[in-house]
Order: sequence, then structure tokens, then C-alpha cells
Amino acid sequence: MAPAMMAMDARPRDDQRRKQALLLAASVLFLLCGAAPGGVVVVAVAPAPATPGLVFHVGGPRGWRVPDANTSYAWWAMNNRFHVGDSLYFKYGGGDDSVLVVDREAFDGCNATEPVARFADGATTVPLDRPGFFCFISGAPGHCDDGQRLIVRVMVHPAAETPAPATSPAPATSQPGVYASGPGASSEAAVVAAAAGATLAAAAMGVLVGLVLLLQ
Repeated sequence: MAPAMMAMDARPRDDQRRKQALLLAASVLFLLCGAAPGGVVVVAVAPAPATPGLVFHVGGPRGWRVPDANTSYAWWAMNNRFHVGDSLYFKYGGGDDSVLVVDREAFDGCNATEPVARFADGATTVPLDRPGFFCFISGAPGHCDDGQRLIVRVMVHPAAETPAPATSPAPATSQPGVYASGPGASSEAAVVAAAAGATLAAAAMGVLVGLVLLLQ
């Protein structure tokens, strides 16, 4: 066969080899980048489990009763820290005792005539569902004047007070719940994900360029 004819026959085969090599390189690039938008590896972030609130037993083992000379509800409240999501547990005996939720004015005056809420089941749990002050007095006559009253200050949980870390603007194609783009992702995780994506993209590009140069 003449050299010209052999060159013409070899040219289609070379073109076919180039197409196959480019297709292989594109497949490698796709796999290395994880088929993620923008060439960044997507890492799902599971929501953190909610932290259960604490249950405080008012008065300790003695429960909700008229304090003696060795006990004080004010002292007990000062030695504890209450946050939104916690709850108070009042344990008291039968008879006419009860737990009244009152405003500050009624608390200061031991006024049990118009409580915000009244409980008399002997085992009362009151959720602390907001920040601020909660005031409680006994509904039994004379008990509040004898010291059976409690005021607690409820604070926002420290986890809710911590501001979210600043993150770089997310690309338009990013999905919520991923590092470096979704809400709640930490800045450290975002840096790790971005570095991994850049490394994989560079490796894939190197493979692609190398194959193209070998086939020229």
C-alpha cells in the first residue's frame, strides 16, 4: 500500500483514539469531582440531637414545703442555673398545699387570689419555656408569709446564644445542609471540604492534560 494511503487509513484511527482518550479523561474528571455542582465534594451534615432540659427538684429531698431554719428557697435558687427547656418539679403532700404561678407583684405581697396558674396534684412539673423570671408561692394560708415561695431567673441556653460562625457566600447551585454552603456548617468543616474539592479538581485536570499531551 502506498504511504499516502497508509497515512489516510491511520488518521481516522488516531482520531478515534483521541476521542476515546478524551471520553476516558472526562469520566475520570467526573468521578474524582464526585459529580457535585462546582466540582466540590458534597458532605451531608446531620442535625445535632436536641439537648434534653434538666429537671430541678424544688427543695431537694424535702420537697415543696414551709422551709425550716436550715433551708431557704432563695438560697436554693441562687445556687442553680436555669435555662429555657429546663423544668421545675414540685413534690408536696396533701391537704390544702398547692403551687401557684403568680406575677412579681403578687409574689412580693404573697397574694394568692389571682394566680396565673394553680396546681394541687401533689407532684407538679412546670416547664421553663421562656427567658425571664418565674414566680411561685404556696396556696396554703400563711405558707407564703412563712417563706414557702420561690422566684427563679431563666436564661437562654448557651448553645442558642452562641452566634453562628461566618461563612463565605455560597454558590447559587449549593444545597442546604452541606459543608461550606449549608446553614449550621462549621467554618473548619467548610475549609476541609473546600480543600478536598480543590485537590480532586486539580488531580482530575492533571489527568486530562496529560492524556491530551500524550495523544498529540
